[in-house]
Amino acid sequence: MDMKPVHGEWGPWGPYSVCSRTCGGGTCSTTRDCNKPEPRNGGRFCVGRRTKFRSCNTDPCPRGWRDFREEQCAQFDGKHFNINGLPPSVRWVPKYSGILMKDRCKLFCRVTGTMAYYQLRDRVVDGTPCGPDTYDICVQGLCRQAGCDHILNSKARNDKCGVCGGDNSSCKTLAGTFNSAQYGYNVVVRIPAGATNIDIKQVSYSGSPEDDNYLALSDSQSNFLLNGNFVVSVFKREISFKGAEIEYSGSNATVERINCTQRIEEELVLQVLCVGNLYNPDVRYSFSIPIEEQREQFVWGPSGPWQECSRICLGERRRKAVCARKSDHLVVSEQRCENLPRPRGTTEPCNTDCELRWHVAGRSDCSSKCGPGYRTLDVLCMRYSQNKRLSERMEGRSCADLPKPQTRERCHGDCLLKSWQYSAWSQCSRSCGRGVRTRQAYCMNNLGRRLVERECNVQQRVLSEACSDVPCPDWSASGWSECLVTCGKSVKHRQVLCILGDEKLNEQRCDPNTKPSAVGSCELPQCVSWQVGAWSPCAVSCGQGYQVRAVRCVSGAYGETVDDRECNAAARPRDSQDCELSACPRAASVFNTPRPGEPGQRHTQWRYGSWTSCSVSCGEGRRERYVSCRDSQGGIADKSSCAHRPRPPDSSVCFSPCAQWREGEWTACSVSCGVGHSTRRVVCMNYHHRVDESFCQPDERPSAEQECAAAPCRSSYHWSNNQPHFPDDPSSHSWNVPSADNQWRTGPWGACSSSCEGGFQRRVVVCQDADGRSTNHCDERVKPDQSKSCDSGPCPHWNYGIWGECTHSCGGGQRTRLVVCQHPNGQRLNEHSCDVLDKPADVERCNGQPCPGAASWHRRAWRPCSVSCGKGVQERQIVCVDQNQTQIQDESCAHLIPPRTQKACRAGPCPAWRANQWTACSVSCGAGLQSREVFCRLKGRGRVSDDLCDTRVRPDRLRSCFHTDCQTHSWTAHEWKDVSKTRRSVFVDPSATDFLH
Repeated sequence: MDMKPVHGEWGPWGPYSVCSRTCGGGTCSTTRDCNKPEPRNGGRFCVGRRTKFRSCNTDPCPRGWRDFREEQCAQFDGKHFNINGLPPSVRWVPKYSGILMKDRCKLFCRVTGTMAYYQLRDRVVDGTPCGPDTYDICVQGLCRQAGCDHILNSKARNDKCGVCGGDNSSCKTLAGTFNSAQYGYNVVVRIPAGATNIDIKQVSYSGSPEDDNYLALSDSQSNFLLNGNFVVSVFKREISFKGAEIEYSGSNATVERINCTQRIEEELVLQVLCVGNLYNPDVRYSFSIPIEEQREQFVWGPSGPWQECSRICLGERRRKAVCARKSDHLVVSEQRCENLPRPRGTTEPCNTDCELRWHVAGRSDCSSKCGPGYRTLDVLCMRYSQNKRLSERMEGRSCADLPKPQTRERCHGDCLLKSWQYSAWSQCSRSCGRGVRTRQAYCMNNLGRRLVERECNVQQRVLSEACSDVPCPDWSASGWSECLVTCGKSVKHRQVLCILGDEKLNEQRCDPNTKPSAVGSCELPQCVSWQVGAWSPCAVSCGQGYQVRAVRCVSGAYGETVDDRECNAAARPRDSQDCELSACPRAASVFNTPRPGEPGQRHTQWRYGSWTSCSVSCGEGRRERYVSCRDSQGGIADKSSCAHRPRPPDSSVCFSPCAQWREGEWTACSVSCGVGHSTRRVVCMNYHHRVDESFCQPDERPSAEQECAAAPCRSSYHWSNNQPHFPDDPSSHSWNVPSADNQWRTGPWGACSSSCEGGFQRRVVVCQDADGRSTNHCDERVKPDQSKSCDSGPCPHWNYGIWGECTHSCGGGQRTRLVVCQHPNGQRLNEHSCDVLDKPADVERCNGQPCPGAASWHRRAWRPCSVSCGKGVQERQIVCVDQNQTQIQDESCAHLIPPRTQKACRAGPCPAWRANQWTACSVSCGAGLQSREVFCRLKGRGRVSDDLCDTRVRPDRLRSCFHTDCQTHSWTAHEWKDVSKTRRSVFVDPSATDFLH
């Protein structure tokens, strides 16, 4: 099986998603997968972006539309989230000020009428402006750069005229001052609609904020926006006026200021409020207004940028219409053409050199080998390039609009018999000891035609078998001999023979590469031996005395001190011996009586112990020893009592240049009695290797020769002048000073009762005469101590290093660390010395998290939008898969953040009812009717069938109307007069008081 690493490569980009906004600059995204091919066998994953974004629906939103962030907050109106104090009818508005820069793309909403605000969503909808003072937009919860044209990564900015990308040529700046004061509100200037870059300052009269003059703003209907009704805002604030944000510095500033860089859509009235001492105000203002030009000088032109192609192949792209100056075709703000009918823009075909088609890439074997069955088809979406004559595999969703062929079809097995045919067997791979022989196999049908191997049953194929079961000669090894030494390192031997069954053969018959070793190493416990120190000076300055030396049992090449019981007690060197100096001068008196000591005088001297080990194992360090002032009885005396003698040092510098002196055993004493000499071998060693003596500290070189004491020779005393010679007063020397006939004898100190942290040592003390026989005639005053306290120093402890690298970076591995038993001075000991303590773990598991790629969330395709128009919801299914994309339990992906399963969608604009103007009333006076045309309209398509609109909200087509009461006229006839027999007609106006003739 090929396990060569396969590095991943990116597949093609998929189609873009639905735009996040219908106007004002939204975003849409597309993704690609690392599957051309997928990484396998430890290959690298793809490097680069998996998702990319682009701007869409960048046309400005119609006037009067709510702010996009305001719409998102309004979706939570009436939801109080069980927050204490919020009414059920709570209304939410955006919160801009006081929000950290890094949180600008989170949805913070404020309870209207209060200062309380809350975070209602982790992120706003993509395309939402990061703030009211910037064109940057939020994408995936991050603020991304955008221009005034609402396009990502654009650097377009408004000029001072408010024209996106303009050159400041479409407006002019007006400036002025105002400095007359009357009590109350004084109109300074009316700022017309369309003005931009408004900058207003009011410099205080006295240089302090309290000059009794304050700026105020109102609309054209005298509704105050700032500092109205004689109520002044002291602190800085922001005012929203018809979609424009106006900044006010607060009246508590020396220079009171009002700023607005955006275009205002209605007239703004600047006033100044004068109260108190009526100091003259100092108001300075400036703003830019559009240059009045004829309407026909600006036209809609089709010179805008081309939009993205609507399809990967055989699509259509649209060119956006832009407003341009007719004289030089300079692109200006769309506001210049807002009163002109806007063309729909031009379109043209795009991506016409390719075609998308479903392609049958392969067919599986028929499910039936004989008779009718089924087989599956591998149907792929392919893009064919007509110019390059190339084909490229695409995602299946790219061909979603095309009818897809069936992926299953009927088939019929050919009913041919198939079997394996074999070649002759090869030679056996071995002549003995069970080898293997092989042969080739061919898949054939009953007509003698060779078929592909998959046509036959692979499990029935036999390609190899065992052969040559005769056993081969082999090496046979006997048991190991005893180690050649009783301690330390050495070798051991064994016999190795070439045999076949029970027959011994020549060694050439067996494989020399597998021959076992006849010689092996062996290691017994380290050798122990007695180690002695140098003899101390004689305890007396004249006559006969004694001297002592240190004797210890050591183990190994580094001379580690062990219990005396480990060494041979019979071969233990002496630790004390007699010494004899020149005879003491005789006293001048006849009787040679020694001079008595002064009353209360005690003989003292310095006593010191052995040096400790050097503080470092290599290089320069320090060593210490115990120094104490002792009296003749061994008791502790004051230091001043030993001031007559130089105090031995209790510390010194030690040096170990990474090699140490090693000494051998002492030879036998050169005499049979008395004091003689013995020698030993001294070499410089570094880790069991002998090196030149210059590598060791010369001052620390152990002596290669020493005095030794055999059995004491029999003493004889000589009298001169028939007077006996008496030894010095024992009280003037240290303990255990032997007398002439009887003396105290001491045995070696026993082992300490505790190996560390204090204890006691005991020894045997006996009184013997000159012949070594026990007696009771020794002076009890000078009897040596039989016990003493001992302190072997602090107890050893476990020490451990840092953890090593984990054996696996994921999926569970192990890591180790060094754990050793160590003396506090750094000396490493056998692990048994720390058995009383719990040993820290030296192995632990690590990196138990699942490996990347071992389990991951797989995203299924988004389902269609839940609505056919307007805002809806899209859902998708996510499943946990392994590295082979096989679905597994969701618990395997519990450590991963699951992708979202729902998102908002917009399925295009919904049709809505539109109504024309009402016609004139059907009568000129009295009650009548008005009518208007009501129709269903879809944005981008115009009129559509009325069935597409909701009849429940259809506007009225007829309404009643009423004018003044109609005037009525009638003829009225008076009575006949007798004179003329005629009568006169009068026209009567009911509303008049006089008759009309």
